[in-house]
Amino acid sequence: MPRTGRRALFLGGLLAPGIARAQGGRPVTLLVPFAPGGTTDIAARLIQEALSRALENLVVIENRPGAGGAVAAEAVRRAAPDGRTLLLATASTHGVNPAVFPDLPYDAERDFAPIALFGVTPQALAVNPGLPLRETAHLIALLRAEPGRHNYASAGVGSITHLACEWFLQAAGGLRATHVPYRGGGPALQAVASGEVTFTIETTATLAAALRDGRVRGLAVATRARSRAFPELPTLHEEGLTGFNAGSWTMAVAPPGTPAETLLRLNAAFGRAVSDPEVARRMAEIGTEVVADSTPESAAAHIRDEIARWRSVVEAAGLTITRS
Repeated sequence: MPRTGRRALFLGGLLAPGIARAQGGRPVTLLVPFAPGGTTDIAARLIQEALSRALENLVVIENRPGAGGAVAAEAVRRAAPDGRTLLLATASTHGVNPAVFPDLPYDAERDFAPIALFGVTPQALAVNPGLPLRETAHLIALLRAEPGRHNYASAGVGSITHLACEWFLQAAGGLRATHVPYRGGGPALQAVASGEVTFTIETTATLAAALRDGRVRGLAVATRARSRAFPELPTLHEEGLTGFNAGSWTMAVAPPGTPAETLLRLNAAFGRAVSDPEVARRMAEIGTEVVADSTPESAAAHIRDEIARWRSVVEAAGLTITRS
C-alpha cells in the first residue's frame, strides 16, 4: 500500500475506532484524486467521521493524485461495483476535464455511478488591490479600454480557473486578456496579490484568507447565489453577466454497475453526514456549502449540465488542449 494510503488508514482508525467491526466487512475507501491539503482532500476529511457513523463502517481516505484526477478516476472505474471503493469526483474530473480533453481515459458520464453531490464551493473574481477597481464594471471598463494589455492567472492550462476566466471575458463582451497559467491555485493567487497579473477567478476556499486580510480584492462571486462566507460580494449574474455560474464542487461516485440499492444506501449516508451541524460548520469555514438533498439522479444531471456548460465555453474560446 502506498504511504498516503497507510497514513489515511491510520488516521481513519483514530477517527472512528471500532466502526469497521460493526458490519464485519472491509472498510469503504474514498479515493481523493488530488494531493493532501487541497479543498477536495479537506472536505473528505471533514466528513470522514460522520460518514463512518452513518455507514456503520470504517471510511478510509486514500489520496491518489495524478493526471489531473484521471489516475484515481481510472482506479474507481475498474473497481468492483460493491460500494466499497468510491471516488470523490470534482468539477475538474467530471466537469472541466471531459469538456477540455478529448483524450481522457474515462467517460465521466458512462463510466461511473453517481451517488451524491455534497459540497459546492463558489469561485470569486479577484483583482490586485493596488488597482482602482471596486466593482466588476470597473474591471470590464479597464479591459475594454486597454485590450490585450492585461493578463489573468489560472491554476493551469485547462483548469476550471482558466475556463472561468475565459467565460468571464466572453460574457463581458468578448474582451481580451492574456492567460498566465501557474502550478495551482496558490501560486495564481500570489500572482494577483503581487501585481504580476490583473485578475483571477478562483475558489473562495483558496482566496478566503487573502480576501479577509486585503492581499486581494474580491469584486464578485461567480455562482448564481451569493456566498455565505462572503455575503457582501454580489454575483456576476447580478453584475450583468446573465447566467454566469462557475463553482467548484465535490461528489461521490461509484464504479459502473453498482446496484441501485447500494447507491441509495450510500446516498442516504452522505446526506446524513453533511447534515451534521459540526460538519456543515467546518465546511463553511473553508468556503464550502453542503448539499444534503442530492439524489443519484440529480447528481447525474449535474455532471451532464457541467460538461455541457464547459464545452460551450471551450468552443466559444476556440481552445484545443490535449493532455501531455
